[in-house]
Amino acid sequence: MDTPAERLRRFREDKGIGSGAELARRANIPEATYRAYEAGRRPLTARAAQQLAAILECPWQRLLFGKDDAAETAEEASVALGQRVSRRPIPPPPVPRAEVVDVAGQPVALIPLYDAKASAGHGADVDGEVVLYRVPFREEWVRGITQSPLEQLALVKVDGDSMEPTLRQGDKVLVDFGQTRPGRKDGIYVLRSDDGLQVKRIQTNLASRTLSILSDNPLYEPLRDIQADMITVIGRVIWLGRQVGS
Repeated sequence: MDTPAERLRRFREDKGIGSGAELARRANIPEATYRAYEAGRRPLTARAAQQLAAILECPWQRLLFGKDDAAETAEEASVALGQRVSRRPIPPPPVPRAEVVDVAGQPVALIPLYDAKASAGHGADVDGEVVLYRVPFREEWVRGITQSPLEQLALVKVDGDSMEPTLRQGDKVLVDFGQTRPGRKDGIYVLRSDDGLQVKRIQTNLASRTLSILSDNPLYEPLRDIQADMITVIGRVIWLGRQVGS
């Protein structure tokens, strides 16, 4: 029978994490506690499963139950397992960082592509913070277009048509999460709204200190004279990738 301990070891090895000590450090879990989880000497808790799954880039329910839809919340999972329900807030999962590897003697940054869509339309739900895969960029090239640390960079997919022809459905955009204040620097930014993420062009009116949120597609009406504190800018688009013929 497949147990949480067996799944934990298997997912760790599949992820390429060579030791339990390394995974424990990255998940901010005491090494002795993690070793007990993987050895099956201590039941894996829902809280720990969430912390570990964020590093292993898999649903936490799969670690606990072997399937993704067994529980919606950590509290529900704890009850199902007969464990004590923790009332402490579960810390947010860490942002997967870019990795730098050596390719033919050159440092290459592997930038994560998130399972999330930035809508070029009326908004789209964030599917989650799971990393689908990582895209290689030459580190020297990345340093040439942004001064932000590599861990503040990620890729998301464009969903919708409001930014056509500049951005199209399915385009992948590189987002610099270190640039969250348009200020004097007009450009294309990713915004967080009640509907999810949106990618829009933002222009700054220095005289009135307001923003205009624009779509490159003329079929979409612009929003003007928006106070900066009324929107949440999470990053600036600094690069786009597109499949030829799409």
